[in-house]
Order: sequence, then C-alpha cells, then structure tokens
Amino acid sequence: MPDRLRAAAERLARAFAFSFGALPALVLAWLCLRIGEAVHASAAGVPQATLFGAGLGNDLLSLLRFGFVFLLGALPLALIPSLRWRTLALGLVWSALLFAHAALLQYHWISGVPLGADLFAYSGKEVAATVAGGWSLSPLLGIALLAALAVLWTMLSLSVRAWWPRAGTGTVYIALALSLLAFLLAPQRFAPPVAHTDADLAYLSNKTAFFIDSNLARLRNPEDEAATPRVKAQAPWSGPDPRYPFLHAERTPDTLGPLFNVRADAPPPNLVFIIVEGLGRSFSGPGARLGSFTPFLDELAGRSLYFENFLSGQGRTFGVLTTVFGSLPFGESGLAALGDKLPRHDSLLSVLKAQDYRLRFYSGSNLEFDNEGLFLRRQGVDQLVSEQDFKPPYQRSNDWGYADRDLMEMTLAREAQAPAGPFVGIIQTTSMHSPFTFPGKDDYLRRVDERMRALKLADNPVYRNGRDIFASILYTDDALRMYFERASKLPGFGNTVFVITGDHRLPELPMDTRIERYHVPLIVYSPLLKGPRSIRSVSSQFDIAPSLLAFLSNGYGLKSPRDVTWVGTGLDTEESFRNLHAIPLKQTKSEMSDFVSGTAYLAQGQLYTLGDGMQTDHNKDPEALARAQAQFRAFLKANGTAGRSAALAPQAQGQAKLAAYGGERTLRGVALAAMAGDIGVTGVRRATGPAIAFQATFTNHAATRSPPFVPLFVVANEHGLELGETAAPARTLEPGESATVTWQPDLRKVVPGTYFVSALPSHPETGRSLGVGQYHVEAKL
Repeated sequence: MPDRLRAAAERLARAFAFSFGALPALVLAWLCLRIGEAVHASAAGVPQATLFGAGLGNDLLSLLRFGFVFLLGALPLALIPSLRWRTLALGLVWSALLFAHAALLQYHWISGVPLGADLFAYSGKEVAATVAGGWSLSPLLGIALLAALAVLWTMLSLSVRAWWPRAGTGTVYIALALSLLAFLLAPQRFAPPVAHTDADLAYLSNKTAFFIDSNLARLRNPEDEAATPRVKAQAPWSGPDPRYPFLHAERTPDTLGPLFNVRADAPPPNLVFIIVEGLGRSFSGPGARLGSFTPFLDELAGRSLYFENFLSGQGRTFGVLTTVFGSLPFGESGLAALGDKLPRHDSLLSVLKAQDYRLRFYSGSNLEFDNEGLFLRRQGVDQLVSEQDFKPPYQRSNDWGYADRDLMEMTLAREAQAPAGPFVGIIQTTSMHSPFTFPGKDDYLRRVDERMRALKLADNPVYRNGRDIFASILYTDDALRMYFERASKLPGFGNTVFVITGDHRLPELPMDTRIERYHVPLIVYSPLLKGPRSIRSVSSQFDIAPSLLAFLSNGYGLKSPRDVTWVGTGLDTEESFRNLHAIPLKQTKSEMSDFVSGTAYLAQGQLYTLGDGMQTDHNKDPEALARAQAQFRAFLKANGTAGRSAALAPQAQGQAKLAAYGGERTLRGVALAAMAGDIGVTGVRRATGPAIAFQATFTNHAATRSPPFVPLFVVANEHGLELGETAAPARTLEPGESATVTWQPDLRKVVPGTYFVSALPSHPETGRSLGVGQYHVEAKL
C-alpha cells in the first residue's frame, strides 16, 4: 500500500509539473489574442502606447490568480501514462479555453461591455436570439484565434522534447501556493492613471477572468451584503412600512402643466411614446460629442421640450418598460424577469386604463424577449402588435425582426383604423441594434459621409469602424420623420403628447465616461405646447410616469393613486443645470453599481461630481461619498425586498384608491448626497498663434454667482505623470456666464511629443476642484 501511494503521488507530481511546464504555450497563445484585441481597441480610440502593457499585465495577473485551477485541473492527466497522449489532452482543453476566450472577446466587441453574470439572467431563447441577432465572427478575431491555436500546438509539441525545461516538484507546489494567495488577496484588475474611459477599462480586463469573477460575485450574492446599511440612510423610497419600502403618498408636482395650453373643458390628451433602441445623447441633439446624426429629431427638438441632461434607468433594454411606465425598482435581474412572480403594482398604463384610455403597443420584434409581453398584458394593454403580425410584402431585416420604417408604416395603418377616444400608443424600435441591417443600407452608408461633411467632422476610427451604426441612426431618424409627417394627418394629432427617448445609449460606439451609457435624450412634443424649451436640469426615465399622471390629474381632472410606489419624483423643467433627484442605474441584468444623488455620481465604488452635459469629475469628499453609499445601500435593500415580494403595495393591482390632484407637492425628496458641480469646463484646445498657448471655456451653470475659483491648467505625459501646471487669476462668474481663459504654460523643458492636458476650476486655497473639469485632452507639443 505505501508503494502504491508513493507511485500515485509521483504520478500526480509529474502531472502538476507537466502542466506547469507547458504554461508558456498558453501564455504565448493568449498573447496572440491580446494583440488582436489591441488592434481592435486601437481602432476604437483606446491608446495602445500607454495601455497595451497594462492589458498584458492583467492577462498575466489573471493567469496567476487562476493558475491553481490549471494545476489542479491537471490531476486527471495523471491517469494518462503516455506523454504524447497527455500533451494531446492538455492541448484540447486549452484550445477550448482559447475558443471560449475568443467568444467572450467577440461578445465584448459586439455589445460594448464584457460578458459577466448577466448571461445567466437571460433564458436560453433570449441568449439564442441575442447571438443570432448580432453574432458574426470578426475576421481580425478569426486571424488572432488561428494564430493562438498555432502557437499553442507548436509550443506543446516542443514541450515534449528532451531539451524543454522541466520544473521540480517543489517549484510547482510553491507556484500553486502563490496562485491560491493571489486568488484570495490580489485585485481582479489593475489600471494605470491614464485609463480614463469605460472603453479603456474594459480593454484592460481579461475577459475570461472578468466572466469568472462576475459569476463568483453573483454566487456570493453581494447585493444582500450591501443591503444592510452601516448608517441610517434617508432616501425617497424609505417608506414607513418595511414590507412595502417604495410605498409613499403621491406628491409629484405638475411641472408640465404650465408649459401647455390646457383648457378646462378640453378632453384629456392622447399619449404616444416612442422608445428608440440605442438612442444616445452623444450622437443626437445640439452639441452632441460625436456630432448629431439625427437631423429630424434635432428639428423636432427645436419645437419641443428638450431635456439635455436626461438619464435612462438601465444600460440595456430589459428595464425600459418598467422604468418608463411604472417608475418601478429593478429587483435582482429586472422586475419583468420575474415572469409570473412579477409583484403586483400600479403603473401609468394601468391607472389610465381604469379611466377609459385604450392602450396599444407596436414592435417589429419578439414581444416575449425580456418578458415585455407579460408586463404589457399585466397593465391591460388592449392591442399588442409584434413580429408575428407583419405579413408580406414586409420582410424581416434580421433576426431581431422588422425594420423601423416597416414598423412605422404598420403603426400608422393600425392607428388610422383605431376607434375614437383617448389612448396611449407605444412604439418600440429595433433597427439601431446590431447587426445594424435594414432596407436601403447602401444609400444610408453614403449619407454617413454626407452628414460628416455637413458637420465638418474629421475622419477618425470611430466613424470609419462605425459606419454601419451611423447609417442605422440616419435610417431610424428618417423613419421617425416619415411617421410624424403622416401622423400629423390622423384625427386627434392636435390633442396628442409625444414622448421620445432612448432605452439606453448603444454601447458599440466608444464612450468617454461610464454614465454616457445612460445619457439619452428626452423630447416631449405636442401641438398643445406653448412653446419650445431647452431644459438642462437632470431628470430620468423614472420621472416620466409620475409627471404625466400629475399633468393629467391637475389639468384634466383625471385621478391618480393616493399612495404610489414611484422611484422617481417627477420631471424637473428648470432651464439651468441642477439635479433634485436620487437615481439608481442598473447597467445589465446582473450589475447595479451606479447611483446618482444630486451632483454626486457613485460608479463602482468611486465618487464623481456630475456636471452639465453629464460631464464627470473625481470627487474626493469623504462625507459626500458616505452619504451616497448609504443612500445606495438603502436602495439595494428596498430593491431586494421588492424583488422578493408578491406586491409593491398592500392593495391588489388596479384597486388603488384614486384621488384628485392636491396636497403638498414637490420634486425634492430628501437631502441629497451632494449639490455641486456648478462650474463646468469645455473646449480645452490649443490657441492659434505662434506662441504655445491653450484655451478653455468656463461656465457657471448655477442660478447664483459662483464662488471664487482659480482656472488651473495641467500638463501630463502619457503615463499620467504631471509635468507642470499653470494658474490664471482667480475670478467669479455670474449666473449663466461663460468666460474663455488662456494659459501660456512654460514648456521649455518639455521635449516634443504627444502629451495630455487638463483644465479645472480649483479652490484658491486648497486646490480642490470646485466643479467639473475637462481632463486628458491629447495635445501635440
């Protein structure tokens, strides 16, 4: 028996040593995939000169953290006596790993976010639909994968040679111990200071390690751990009954009524919602960062209430219906994902249904994806039109369903035959979703170039690699133009309020900041409006339902529930920048780590100051961080309770006590985590002239005079090392005032090359930022 045990131990040691000695083959194969990822990321604007080494370092860190899995996974190899067969078995396992890693890369390239635990928040049919709707192997990734496999098998074939270095048993056990320690103690990822954008950070992550870590975190259920506040948090959803934490008295003010021509004897208006797939503020509307590719929506916005600093509640489509129409919490994976266990609740739709509104929903896609059909049926929607209702001559444009122009034509045809009476119409588009295919695409690809010339946009990789995406944006914008032109001839158009927003910002185009994923336009258009207004105050999709019901209740005599479960407190129509709301944001079905409270923006544990244009700046105020974290934990606790409950309120759905408009009404809930960020910086640029000088525009977005601040200019190298700073004289700004500041930094000791400059409003004594600066702007010196 001792001899058998000794022999078994020797076989295990040889298996460990064999697997450990072959690891260089996996490392070099992984390097091939990292190079492919670097080429792809570089085309999207991720700076490889500064981040390639960090990305490779994260791959090695991941290998160290999970190396014990590779070593322990080698135990079955001890049963294979032949070295050649052991090598073949190991190669097959590692090849499967490379295929899985390549699949995760492809998912990231298509969706814009790494795949994590959200995979298991979708049903098998939904996963299949997502893959079919956007999956096509990138030629670049195909080449990188073939190279990785060739390197792997070449190196493995060499590893059986006698001259290949062999590791001793002691070395293997030390490596195993180090890997276990790294798994327990090492960070999941490191990022250098020059990694500023979400695209930078996503590139740095090893996608296989991210997938594993995300799912391990889900198994540990961190939401429950975070759900117990360390301090008492005052939040708008802190209801008096712990069984129904979102239940509170209705107090939404009518902020829309003063902007409409409302007659006491007029019938209540119709409501039409258009939810545009992927519509983001960065490519739509005035001052869009990438230039606006929605000329019709821009023109319509000029005749509408246009909310410039507006947020979706979710980073994917799963929550848009529950957020817009119910102002509902998310639950663990989106409230609709609970299916038949969806908690009983009231919504804008169910309340209007009870007061003689007819409800109609139009989509060219599958209604059962994300359980949208189930949610809509629960609200009492009378007519549901989806992909199964499209007959010839309509043709599917892709696996998601029918193109947006076809959807608009179907909607107009059905609406022309609809019975008279007040109604709510909902149109949900899909063409601005991968694979971005639609009729007449070649013509719209040519129009991308025309639009770029009209906007005087310089050619860069974002536009070259995103031509399909920008073409789809132009196509959907044209479909909306056609819809409004024809809808204006339908009965009741003059008594209709149109609400247009995006479900989230599409992720395939590079984003500057994490919050850009949620930054979408809101356009409220109606012939009943007194006039257009550009609104810079912050609101979110949680505020739409409460505000519309308050508008109908106050102006037209409809009734609203006496007690509600709204997450939002109502649309703020103030024209200057401010935020009176606390807003939870859920990026995917499995990740919720973003929270806005006033001008405090909590993102994955880091605190930022939120400014006009959804600009963000690092905020080092520990008290504001503590308040934001406490409010966020309070929401997580209430959200978890709601997701496990049979109802959000004690009364049955549709049986809430309705009451007339009245009582104390306010947008303000409780004290917010921070109210700052009134001074914003834009337009950091090289000044014209022979001398080296830089300029930036400082704007006071507050309704009061700004405190004194010092316009500060900082130069840093590609690694984030500060090389010098220059301060302009301290000054103040009147409400709404803008001023252009010029600096002439002393750069005599700086060698020519590429550097990064920043401008910020700093405190005259402490140097702390007093607003939202503009950072990491590339400059040639």
